[in-house]
Amino acid sequence: MDTTNRILVTGCAGFMGSWICKELIKRGYSEIYGIDDLSGGSIFNIRDCVDNRDFTFINQDLSNTRKTKEIIEDIKPEVIFHLAANAREGASFFDPLNIVKRNYFAYINTLEPAIKTGKLDKIILFSSMAVYGNQKPPFSEDLEIRPEDVYGINKSAMEHTTELLSDVHNFKYIIIRPHNVIGEFQSMKDKYRNVVMIMANKILRNEPIYIYGDGRQKRAFSYIEDSLPCYIRSMDEDGDGEYDRINGEIINIGGSIPITINTLAELVTKYMGVSGYPVKYLRDRFGEVKDAWCTVDKSRKLLGYEEQIGYEEGIKRSVRWAKEQGKQEWTNEKLELWNDKAPGWWNE
Repeated sequence: MDTTNRILVTGCAGFMGSWICKELIKRGYSEIYGIDDLSGGSIFNIRDCVDNRDFTFINQDLSNTRKTKEIIEDIKPEVIFHLAANAREGASFFDPLNIVKRNYFAYINTLEPAIKTGKLDKIILFSSMAVYGNQKPPFSEDLEIRPEDVYGINKSAMEHTTELLSDVHNFKYIIIRPHNVIGEFQSMKDKYRNVVMIMANKILRNEPIYIYGDGRQKRAFSYIEDSLPCYIRSMDEDGDGEYDRINGEIINIGGSIPITINTLAELVTKYMGVSGYPVKYLRDRFGEVKDAWCTVDKSRKLLGYEEQIGYEEGIKRSVRWAKEQGKQEWTNEKLELWNDKAPGWWNE
């Protein structure tokens, strides 16, 4: 296997980005660059990577056009895993400018200079099932995209831009739509996302678990180690290997078995070792799609996706890791367009 590609991972200190960086190092890639502004990720997540001679970490906000351009021109990446994002989907109604800056704008700031270097061979864009909007699940890749929040609109714009520019500027791409990924190193302190870790941190802080609506909404949770091999295979760095046929494809990657949020709460409390833990039901979260999960047939066929660990063991491992970290202080960032349609505890 050729491991000489110059690889850039944006959002490298976030949950999925950090797992990708560690896996690339493990597999012997020798020129790995990671960019992160540490607004959502943590240097703790990549502490082992930073000490490795094959990995270079750059602390940078990709929404800064000039500095991002300078960095990309210096690195001249051949392969980009683009994960940098503000992934607060529900909060995107109340913080739209931040969402645009850290999603679409940050992506274009990265993509344009990468194309201009003439070295870019392939980009692996991490999108979201938020692009599907409120349709009947499971969502398949051939569905018309109908985003219903600002985050989903940004992700759909990133997808379409990639398709257009790839055709014009002759680079390869694959678009990955992950969904409800869980596992170790996921942020525990973000009020706006990561429901498993929010519940775990609530218990550690001796606060009631909050569930929006009646808790019967369904999601299919995906443990990171089940999805990670597909992320790496999406590189197909030699261009003529087993996975070459995925170039130009959009592929859902994640769990196949939906469960209710009530069931999720039961599993989290079970593996946290508590029983009868107080749950407080709030009004429906504004703009939340009730039932959302994806098909997995395409990922199985093209990338060999397998659920060897599965959602319940994944929840167990996630919760065990959260307990080891101990309780965390909630992020104190405030939403720019706060009003009473947002969950009240977001503003506490």
